Amino acid sequence: MEWSWEKTLDLTKEAGFDGIELCIDYLPFFEAMGRGGHEGLIADIARSVGSTLAESKSLRFDSSEKELHAVRSMIEERSLHVSTLLTIAQFYYSLIHDDGEIRNTGIELMKKLIGFAVQLGAPALLVVPGVVTSTIGYDEAYKRLEDSIWKLKEEAEKAGVGLGVENIWGKILYSPLEMRDFVDIFKSRYVGVHFDVGNVIQYGYPDQWIRILGKRLLNIHLKDYSETINNIRGFTHLFQGSVPWARVMDALREVGYDGYLIAEVPPYPFCPEEGIWDIARKMNILIEGSF
Repeated sequence: MEWSWEKTLDLTKEAGFDGIELCIDYLPFFEAMGRGGHEGLIADIARSVGSTLAESKSLRFDSSEKELHAVRSMIEERSLHVSTLLTIAQFYYSLIHDDGEIRNTGIELMKKLIGFAVQLGAPALLVVPGVVTSTIGYDEAYKRLEDSIWKLKEEAEKAGVGLGVENIWGKILYSPLEMRDFVDIFKSRYVGVHFDVGNVIQYGYPDQWIRILGKRLLNIHLKDYSETINNIRGFTHLFQGSVPWARVMDALREVGYDGYLIAEVPPYPFCPEEGIWDIARKMNILIEGSF
């Protein structure tokens, strides 16, 4: 099956989705991965969400305004919307990186994404906070992340684009109280949380996070996670892991969340188009409460 824009969007619409999350490619990122470095970790992360380290047919940071307009037109012609923009390059060009040049590149990439979001009509970006390591101390990482968000905040507010900090496996912001207090520093409705229910299973309870974060939730990622496997390969399709889905949906309703629910799962290796229909069916079960 040829995954052209037209085919992808037609299937998205036919399956009943309202929108699509877009990942923007950054070519120097692929070159950096080719040189090694964090390749193992980033490759595992990419595979866990159905991406690869190979160039895709997605939009790129050097895409022209004409290309952006063409993609937006195709999306709107089908009465779809862009839910979020992100780039997996954030895992290398990290907002907390020890190398100031790499860190600044990460900030500039996010600024470019803000502009892309305006052109594509996306209400928010997914912001990867970075990964604490043996050489990047927690306290310094926290400070760098805060400084980076301050540098992005004004531009995001002017553009009307939300900055959704995601709870990734980065050994930072691992408590819902800390995540809440972090985003509250900025006193802006455009700085919030892109919450992933599967990411939190190893160290918390997603329904508790949802109730604590409340109005700070900008977007929700849905995927499952198997505590039996209990490593990065434990991420799996909805209903196949340990996520307490009934409690998650109850919590979302209690806090009045009415934003996007975004499936972040790998494609089926055979007949991937059937996976789209399966995801839609399972998400409808969650939304309708028919479980």
